[in-house]
Amino acid sequence: MKKTKLWQKDYNLDKQVEDFTVGDDYIFDADLVKYDCLASIAHAKMLGKIAILNEEEVILLEKELNRIIDLSENKQFTLLKEQEDCHTAIENHLTEHLGEVGKKIHTARSRNDQVLTALRLYYKDQLTDSIGLIDKIVESILTFIDNYGHINFPGLTHFRKAMPSSMKMWAGSFCDSMSDNRKLLEFSFDLIDQSPLGTGAGYGIPLDIYRKFTTQYL
Repeated sequence: MKKTKLWQKDYNLDKQVEDFTVGDDYIFDADLVKYDCLASIAHAKMLGKIAILNEEEVILLEKELNRIIDLSENKQFTLLKEQEDCHTAIENHLTEHLGEVGKKIHTARSRNDQVLTALRLYYKDQLTDSIGLIDKIVESILTFIDNYGHINFPGLTHFRKAMPSSMKMWAGSFCDSMSDNRKLLEFSFDLIDQSPLGTGAGYGIPLDIYRKFTTQYL
């Protein structure tokens, strides 16, 4: 029986159970392939620095992981439902192409900190994109104010005309709101921007690993 799951046992899982537990997760995981590979490259380099991997093994792993990124970006890296997620698909690929070297990538790393690291790298990119979109919105509003800010109109309170107002004041309120949103996203980014590698399954790693290196590399 071909091993597609990391936890594969000597029996076949009921297809209905698999369909229910996996769902569409493996489809959504396509977005994480790049980030899981980047985290694995950092981890492999760190393992090389503490002499668990030799230089040739690090080069092989980095080359194959970058190849997976290229395949993924070109929609040529397939994730199967029976693999359940991108992490299994990537490890299976490494083992298939690099043999024992592919298996070594999991040394001093739990599935837990592996998944969380990939997710955090993904979140950071998404937050950066969102902050960029906020800046574009504000830029558009400021252009609107330059063109139409001089127009006056009555402000409304409970649907009744109240204080005199203007397009500049009305549009400017959205700039202020976007400024608050930007601060929230920046705070979220700072909170997420911490490397989980080295936490293992939650209680650390029983090896003297180089956490500062992977943090700075990523």
